[in-house]
Amino acid sequence: MLGAAPILQAAGINVNAAVSRQGANMVDVVRDLITAGSLGKVVVIQTGTNGPVSDEVFASIMALLPPDKVPEVVFMTVHAPRSWVPANNLRIKALPAKYPNVKVLDWDVAAASIQDQLSYADGGIHLATPVAKQFYANQIFDALGRPVLKK
Repeated sequence: MLGAAPILQAAGINVNAAVSRQGANMVDVVRDLITAGSLGKVVVIQTGTNGPVSDEVFASIMALLPPDKVPEVVFMTVHAPRSWVPANNLRIKALPAKYPNVKVLDWDVAAASIQDQLSYADGGIHLATPVAKQFYANQIFDALGRPVLKK
């Protein structure tokens, strides 16, 4: 998300992304955004690229994002050649069955269609080109029902 942050921010989306952030840190990030009054009615979260994320962490995140306060939470799957990614993606894909305000944006599937635009050295984890950055942002715009922001 960090690579596409300028495009997302230009479209009015508040982005809180950091290098190498771990899934367990997302609970504190969400809590801090709530405390600061910076959390919107729609939240997009991508976590799980840098390590395993437990069901307990997802439950803690969602405890902070109840449907009456955050009507829509979009969790993005992750795309990386790492051993923990398949399990993280399964957990993410199971979230809508547990939480009525969650939907999933399958970045893992989408990223495969632009693999040649992703970083080569790390197996395609990072957005390497302007095309990849715009494509990633467009996936989020579509998930939010904002296709007019596409370029």
